[in-house]
Amino acid sequence: MRRPISRMLLGLGAALLLGSPAAFAKSVCLPAPYTGGSDEILALAERLTKTLEPFASLAEALVDQAPVLCIDDSLFQEQAYYEPKTNRIVVRAGLDPELLLAILIHEVRHLEQYGREICPTTANTLSDYIRSRLALEADASAVGIYVAWKLREAGVSGPWDQLRAWPTHADLVSRFATEIDAGADEVAATAATFAQWFEGRERREIYAFAICSNYLDALDREKILPGDRALPADFAAQLCNLPDGRPYECTLPP
Repeated sequence: MRRPISRMLLGLGAALLLGSPAAFAKSVCLPAPYTGGSDEILALAERLTKTLEPFASLAEALVDQAPVLCIDDSLFQEQAYYEPKTNRIVVRAGLDPELLLAILIHEVRHLEQYGREICPTTANTLSDYIRSRLALEADASAVGIYVAWKLREAGVSGPWDQLRAWPTHADLVSRFATEIDAGADEVAATAATFAQWFEGRERREIYAFAICSNYLDALDREKILPGDRALPADFAAQLCNLPDGRPYECTLPP
């Protein structure tokens, strides 16, 4: 099978880079089952594990796929990324702990997506590759905000407050809250947040450019022709499910 995109990134900053992975020498990492290690990363792993317990599919992905968790002080514009090739979730050092938790939840959703084997590869057409990658990002953002909402309801408002204050996610948090205030349930609010992701023109353009570049770089690196495979007809149905298994409505961009 042709290799998938090398990294799945959380572009919470104003820009997003798709350069080479940060040097391992500048990373502090902790492999599963997350024992030992430095106090900072051990506490991070323990909090993430406990936080995800009520969210079945995310908790299962963390246990079953057992990614290495890393804190890296060399990240600049990226806040975090999931790297399937090494099965690492890498986060930027020095972030607010509540934002860090929100970011990790987002990346665990990417981990889950990869584990369900629904991610596109260079065997797909470029247009379908871009469309589906954008959908993966929108789903991770929408589900991350859903989880932040549930945590807020349980008295842990930090991740919600941090995402609400972050420029590239403020409109998504606002859309979720507006839907809830208008009487929508969590499923409908998540669907609306997924749709809202595509309304951010700059956000969508940044990701589309990076995804396209990654696809073309992979073709050049592997000396292969562009793929001609279409996405499965049920791609959206496979993707758009809450951690408890409830489906939410989603439509891929044209």
